Amino acid sequence: MILSLLVSTLVGAPGSALAETSPRAAIASQAIEKVIRPGYERLDKAGEAEAKAFDTLCAKPDEAALVAARQSFGELAQAFGAVEFITFGPIAEGSRLERYLFWPDRRGAAQRQAQIIVNRRNADAATSDLLPRQSVAVQGLTALEYVLFGAGSDNLTSQAGAFRCRYGATIVGNLGQISDAVAEQWRNPNGFAGRLTQPKTSDPVFRSPDDVLALFLTTTVRGLDEIGDTRLAPGLAASQGETPSNLFLFGRSGHDTAMLVADIEGLRALLAQSGLLALTPGLSLSPDTELGAVAVSIRSLGPDLGSVVQTKEGRAKLAAALERIKAVRVVLADELAPALGLRIEAARAAP
Repeated sequence: MILSLLVSTLVGAPGSALAETSPRAAIASQAIEKVIRPGYERLDKAGEAEAKAFDTLCAKPDEAALVAARQSFGELAQAFGAVEFITFGPIAEGSRLERYLFWPDRRGAAQRQAQIIVNRRNADAATSDLLPRQSVAVQGLTALEYVLFGAGSDNLTSQAGAFRCRYGATIVGNLGQISDAVAEQWRNPNGFAGRLTQPKTSDPVFRSPDDVLALFLTTTVRGLDEIGDTRLAPGLAASQGETPSNLFLFGRSGHDTAMLVADIEGLRALLAQSGLLALTPGLSLSPDTELGAVAVSIRSLGPDLGSVVQTKEGRAKLAAALERIKAVRVVLADELAPALGLRIEAARAAP
């Protein structure tokens, strides 16, 4: 989840900036007002709903309360998916992104460590001021998935799951603190948002609107790489007969498809609603339309991608989706970026 970017902006021909300053400068405001701020507000509200669901579950554990908490988990995960690609700004402070979602988790650290906490009833992990001192693997959504859906989660319907419920509630509370702080910081027009909407030559990173465009475009390209590399490719690489549900994020809870679609739709929204695509018409394909079609195709596969990938037809559809995502990435990097006078080099995320 660590994003390492090297972005450089090519200087346009003399006089060309005057004609393009207004639409280019508007991209940041539109991205913030239409995508980023609403996205984090939705995440904050989803966290509040999950917190209420856990309050009910822990106070009066029963089947209905567990179903409600599990449903709220899916809504929280999707809300995060819509803004997961935003790896810059307030979310990058204090390892917030890694604390919210520990992924990729090829060794199953989140489930293993969360299981140890539950089995040993580690009180520190169920204390709001001490949980942030634990491994990031046991603080976020993947650990919460174990609490709600992992082995022994049926105990949450009775007092036998009291500690497990308290640990889950602590995770949700800490996630709520993160989303609330991030949403509040994005509301501040003089904070990071101000750096994007009012770039200055004195700013070490955002000296002009083109620097901001480079950030958004590189973020989208990198986000598409992440979807391909950490969400689709591992499952497609699993051998036939293997159960790869753990290779698809939230495959154990049945929220894998919804999360993947949320990721794609989030990137699509940044491209389209910011007005970035409108700056350069005439691309060889429409990234907006193509990503929308990919989302529809993946959604049609149902919630269990681990089973889908075991079938010839399902595997073919996921492979086709991956190729279409790669095609969009090529258009953005090789057509849109040069047309805007931007050169982008996005380094791979650390394993």
